[in-house]
Amino acid sequence: MQMNKWISTMVLGMSGLLATSAMAAPQDPHSKHYVHQNQAELHQPKHEMDKKLDPSRDWRIGHTLPRQYQSSRYQVDYRSHKHLAQPKRGQQWYQLNGHYVLVSQHDHKILKML
Repeated sequence: MQMNKWISTMVLGMSGLLATSAMAAPQDPHSKHYVHQNQAELHQPKHEMDKKLDPSRDWRIGHTLPRQYQSSRYQVDYRSHKHLAQPKRGQQWYQLNGHYVLVSQHDHKILKML
């Protein structure tokens, strides 16, 4: 009986020591509570930031409009721009840095550039 008490006391004492040391260990709040992001996506090289978009130089008819320009933010209504022809069904005009690009909404291929 005496031996069981002694073993119980030792087990409780050791578990108390382990719990205390675990709580006293230095904590790193960022170790597991972050979302991994590719740094290349967050930062563009300086030469790319200085480069001004020029669709007539950078793209050709048949190329795919880059994903970052496929948002409604760049879409324009042909009726508010007199020099733009009415697009056919499934086509959309985009204005990018003063240039107008007609794009297929199905596959985002460039159909015409002005």
